[in-house]
Amino acid sequence: MQVFHGKIITCDDKNTVANYLVEREGRIAYIGDELPEQYGIVPPIELGKNVVIPAFVDSHMHYSGFSVLHKLFPINDTESNAKILESLKEYADNSRENIIVGFGASEYAVTEGHLLLREQLDNICPDKPMCVIKHDAHSGVVNTAFIEQIKGKACTLRGYNELTGEMSQEAFMVVSELISKGLSTRRVIESMVESADFFASKGIGMINSSSGLGFIRDYDFDMEKSVAKGLDNGMQVRVSYQTSDFLRSSKKDMSRVVFANLDGNFSSLDASLLDDYNVVTNKGVSYFNDQDVEKFCIEANRAGYQIALHAVGDAAFDQATRALATALEDYPRYNHRHMILYATLPTVSGLRTCAKYGIMLAVQPNGITHIDGTIEFFNKIIGKERVSKINPLLTASEMGVKICFCSGAPQIDPNPIEWIAAACNNPTSEESISVTDALRMATFYGAYSSFDENERGTLEIGKSCDLAVLDEDIYSVDVSEIKNINVAELYLKGKAYERSRTGAMATMLRGMFPQN
Repeated sequence: MQVFHGKIITCDDKNTVANYLVEREGRIAYIGDELPEQYGIVPPIELGKNVVIPAFVDSHMHYSGFSVLHKLFPINDTESNAKILESLKEYADNSRENIIVGFGASEYAVTEGHLLLREQLDNICPDKPMCVIKHDAHSGVVNTAFIEQIKGKACTLRGYNELTGEMSQEAFMVVSELISKGLSTRRVIESMVESADFFASKGIGMINSSSGLGFIRDYDFDMEKSVAKGLDNGMQVRVSYQTSDFLRSSKKDMSRVVFANLDGNFSSLDASLLDDYNVVTNKGVSYFNDQDVEKFCIEANRAGYQIALHAVGDAAFDQATRALATALEDYPRYNHRHMILYATLPTVSGLRTCAKYGIMLAVQPNGITHIDGTIEFFNKIIGKERVSKINPLLTASEMGVKICFCSGAPQIDPNPIEWIAAACNNPTSEESISVTDALRMATFYGAYSSFDENERGTLEIGKSCDLAVLDEDIYSVDVSEIKNINVAELYLKGKAYERSRTGAMATMLRGMFPQN
């Protein structure tokens, strides 16, 4: 039994702030302003200036993809291509890997203003396949040795550029398959177990992962399910399958199905837009027609699944809302909790559809602020007017749309404090939301998005004692300073988080063969 004394922010529907929280056998036994006499014998944990909140929830990421890329050579903080090449060469010269992978490149964060080129990678790594994956994790640049490995399969696909080495869209899927093929199962699982520690350091107690794209034979899905069951430190992992083939998804053990990406990303000029990009005469890429998306949604909705659709551009967002509305008109369901992932540039008409049919949004509130230079780059490629409409959190919430937060990792590292800071300091100031609402989106609505709200997401009697301790009072600091708050500790099921006590393979085996 433990007693916490200090500021307890419950994130319940009444925005209750309590003085005491009592944990017993992993659950919250009491929460309130006065400590009942029967708990008086337990020396309290004095919070002092720290505050307690519910553990955060990342509503959408790619667990195995993030875990592997997070351990690979990070280059997103390097200011120039010259320095990137210098560091990559040192890394390649000392690596025993058969394929050299760097992750986190961004053309608008380097002084040269463009991505690395194939010839530059050839100069530093002529003998091994090398790939530098962009920060969006949906495209990258490869050297000649890498091209030789994929040319036969990728040369006719959209997004293949042998001259520059840049690979995007369907061609990048071939790149991803080659990279994943070269990864040992042990390495992937070790990365996943270690990533749980990273999540915990950010106060995250639950993640929702989407798997099935980029790994051969969908083995990322199977590994994630096993690791999720085998983790022994209380970290909660919900795994869903991502596909455009409903028959394949119906064979998986899960409650949420994620439809393959409707479009791409702004930085690659392939997010699907209603109007042309400012720098090219095209509207991006729509990977599927309305009939295919609607057919998938109708089948999945009738089968009782929760449906999630990736949509970045405004045209993709409208396509997603139309498909979900059609499915719910075909077979109305109460409490379906269908959702649109990212919903970066939603339309007002699409938001009305979401409000009408109860469609949730899982957004990246720091999507255009996590890398310096992003807003300026987006202003150039889609224009200031459209940039001002990215993540209209206040408008959407006032329309009655339920919103939760996500990282989309590996696209962005999971960091809920940054989510809240960005949501309360929206670049379009009139779309900023209150700290209270941002906290609820990062906690309660995250749990709600995966039907876990009766167990987690708020600090209430009877629920699992999953809580994060912040080193500052998030209600007292200026909103401009929220980004400087740190997570001091994480408790899951009432226990201070600890690294997994067993090795990676033992974790997976425990998940594959659970003991009663």
